[in-house]
Amino acid sequence: MKSKAPFLVCLGDSLTAGYQIGAGGVNIDMPPGGFIQQWAGTQAEILVTGICGEVTLEMVNRFSRDVVAHAPEITVILGGTNDLGCGEDLQQICQNLEHMYRVALDAGIQPVGVTVPSIYLGYDEWGLTPKEKSRSDRPLPGWVQAHIDRRLVLNQKIVEVCQALNMKCLDLFGETSEGPYQLLASRLSSDGLHFNSAGYEVFARLVWRHLLTEPFGACPPSK
Repeated sequence: MKSKAPFLVCLGDSLTAGYQIGAGGVNIDMPPGGFIQQWAGTQAEILVTGICGEVTLEMVNRFSRDVVAHAPEITVILGGTNDLGCGEDLQQICQNLEHMYRVALDAGIQPVGVTVPSIYLGYDEWGLTPKEKSRSDRPLPGWVQAHIDRRLVLNQKIVEVCQALNMKCLDLFGETSEGPYQLLASRLSSDGLHFNSAGYEVFARLVWRHLLTEPFGACPPSK
């Protein structure tokens, strides 16, 4: 570990910042990096640099300042959710992510890709009545299926780039989605797009399991 440098920098948008909707619509910050720092204690410094609403090009523009300048051992990069919401080209999103991966590698930093999580759809939005909630044969609304399909395509591109660069990729989509529709698990969602505290803890445990177990041991169990 480099002295006086964070072991890990988490870079991304609101899903890295830990944005969620609490009781009464209050915004709460509970970043996954915060969980990791609690578990690591004095063994390692964890730096979180997530900006709500940011697209991948904005992440590219601040990457040298917010990641490379800190000289961490590892950087976990999650981006693309807001690009998808803006209808950005999937190939361009992936190129922006790949650019950051390559800059990190050139700087001697281990980049780690992350797949973009799914979205949650409530039954009211789906158009189901309470009696229909158990039905599993009704197709998703077209607009929702389109959102999920674009995520799946982008995530496959992210995985392929990570494989080509011989770097790790964390499947946050698979870790937090459920059922045949691959929707974000309702128990992990605060508003259909962002995680709640339980969701951010799942994200943090995914990071720890794949990146921190070897240097620091097993992640503490859930309370």
